[in-house]
Amino acid sequence: MDAVAEHLVTDPVMADARRESHYALRRRTLDRMRSKSTDLDHVPMRIDPKVYTDPDYAERERRAIFHGMPIVAGLTRDIPEPGDMMLFDVLGPSILLTRSKSGAVNAFLNMCPHRGAKVVTECSRRTRMTCRFHAWTFDLDGKLIGQPGKEGFEGVDKSELGLVPVPVAERYGLIFVRLSPLGEPIDVDAHLGAFAPEIAHLELEKAQPIRNSEIPCDANWKYALDTYGESYHFASLHPTTIGQLAHSNMMIYDNYGLHARLAFPRAEFMEYQERDEAEWPHTDYGGLYMLFPNMIINVNSIIGVGQFYGISRIFAGDTPDRSRTLLSTYQPAHSGAEVDIEAWSNMHDFIQKVVTEEDYSVSKDGQDNLRWAPEGFATVLGRNEIALQHWHRNLNRIMSGRN
Repeated sequence: MDAVAEHLVTDPVMADARRESHYALRRRTLDRMRSKSTDLDHVPMRIDPKVYTDPDYAERERRAIFHGMPIVAGLTRDIPEPGDMMLFDVLGPSILLTRSKSGAVNAFLNMCPHRGAKVVTECSRRTRMTCRFHAWTFDLDGKLIGQPGKEGFEGVDKSELGLVPVPVAERYGLIFVRLSPLGEPIDVDAHLGAFAPEIAHLELEKAQPIRNSEIPCDANWKYALDTYGESYHFASLHPTTIGQLAHSNMMIYDNYGLHARLAFPRAEFMEYQERDEAEWPHTDYGGLYMLFPNMIINVNSIIGVGQFYGISRIFAGDTPDRSRTLLSTYQPAHSGAEVDIEAWSNMHDFIQKVVTEEDYSVSKDGQDNLRWAPEGFATVLGRNEIALQHWHRNLNRIMSGRN
């Protein structure tokens, strides 16, 4: 079996776990549709606008969240083969990730130890990396293996002139990095906790990248992220797009510590809501996976085609009122080899259009208003916005130094 075909073969054990998880989610979703209700938190929650607008808070947050925590830089098949590499520089420091000859992933500051120039500016499959400034050359493990004019550096230990590593870990198809070179090693299972089995059965390590794009947003990264975590706005903001596909103000919510999974009732479920489960048609809908701090995995389906993974990673910008979203669409392994890739590409375009023209336009307006919020003003999250309450409580806990 060739490498392309091999990654499309799903694990039967994972397939069973995935089906069991997603069908259980559908049962609960149908219950909410029948009762026309939603999962609720205990009380509404107030949010101080300064968490979206204050520069000092934004800087503290950047260091605590984006420099201190494990952050997903990409998926396994973004760099599937030895010699593959990618750049991750959306948070400031340029991080270079390589797939070594052994198959392990390495991560380094993309900074030549000679004069600080970027070692890699364009990614391709190769066995070594050469800085274009003075041609210092490094292997895939970051070791200095070529140094023109090395007699000029006598007395400097060559072993100290390798690329500076940063913590990296790969598990469940996700590649995590910690931006600080002196940061602690990454324990993915500890970070994911009880959420790990739900991530595992998605078989992200086999998911094939289809499209990538970047969406700028004139709003704080949290304001942008907040648009993903509730269905309360579907009917009003997305009447001709998402509002046609999923019910407004209905949601299933599962708490996994830092993380969460949501489900929004899909319109086609209504056709068989009163039928016995044995008569339900197959669905590839699995809900929305929220990985703290900034990643959303939309496990959804293209009607008549099959499942897709739509991944959004929202990052803080250079100022509190700017953010950047990396949007990626992947073909799951279990969708099979004989598929219409164009359908996945079209879905990517659809999501980007909705996010850009609908969600993030409101985010910009709200961000502009919060700059001028009067003293004592606070936004309010309703009981029906339970996922957002959960997320903001986690943020408050981390920012206050509480474990």
